[in-house]
Amino acid sequence: MSTITQMTPDQARKFMEGSKPDSYTLLDVRQEAEYEQDHIPGARLVPLSLLPDHFEELDKRRPLLVYCASGGRSMAAAALLQGQGFEDINNLVGGISAWEGEGAFGPMELGMIAFTGAESPAEVILKAYSMENVLQAFYVQRADMAETMERIELFMELAGFEDKHKDTLYELYTRIAEKVMSRDEFEAVALRNSSDMAEGGVPVSEFMDRFPGAFDSDQGVLELASMVEAQALDYYLRCAMQAQSEDTKNVLQLLAREEKAHLKLLGKHMDKRN
Repeated sequence: MSTITQMTPDQARKFMEGSKPDSYTLLDVRQEAEYEQDHIPGARLVPLSLLPDHFEELDKRRPLLVYCASGGRSMAAAALLQGQGFEDINNLVGGISAWEGEGAFGPMELGMIAFTGAESPAEVILKAYSMENVLQAFYVQRADMAETMERIELFMELAGFEDKHKDTLYELYTRIAEKVMSRDEFEAVALRNSSDMAEGGVPVSEFMDRFPGAFDSDQGVLELASMVEAQALDYYLRCAMQAQSEDTKNVLQLLAREEKAHLKLLGKHMDKRN
């Protein structure tokens, strides 16, 4: 079982100084504009929003040192890479902010919900719908708390993404269910078992409480959203590998493709604000 090692800037510098440049991969998972503004010398840029398209370009035999702005997106990237079989993964705690001596947050580790492999396709979809609903409610709540029209519009746009995803999930459910429930019945069943867990298992409110100030800006909101979407993508990809039925595997792979597209869209929104 591979592990993700949390490296402080001092540990990362010692690791880099003691290694040949071509013996490891230094991976920057921020957006291109962030990279162009400042980056650690020798870093390869692969934004988190595009990482799923570049797994095969990265050498699994080399140790990976992954970083972002503050350590959140890089941790989500590290989990994605771990799920794809990379074994020596190191996350730079605090990201480039800590590297440059600025104030840093601790490791931003995200949760993972349980999946046994025995769930039916309908059960998988119901669980996914519940997670989407929690994240949508979170965005709507944040919109209600927002103090500017720009922030309100941003949160409501993010909530709209989740609404479309819920529509996709219900439509998918109607294709595979033997006895189809109405949309209201389907939602009631899905939400009956709901908890404060968003896509991929992230307890969003608790997570934000642990890192006050880390996601205050509009860009920070998008960073958090991209972390959650990456975790959801990782969850569906891992579950697809464990699924015991071909139908369940196909559903999970479709959900993964949806998350992948959503992650790219968030990357484009981040680019607009850089």
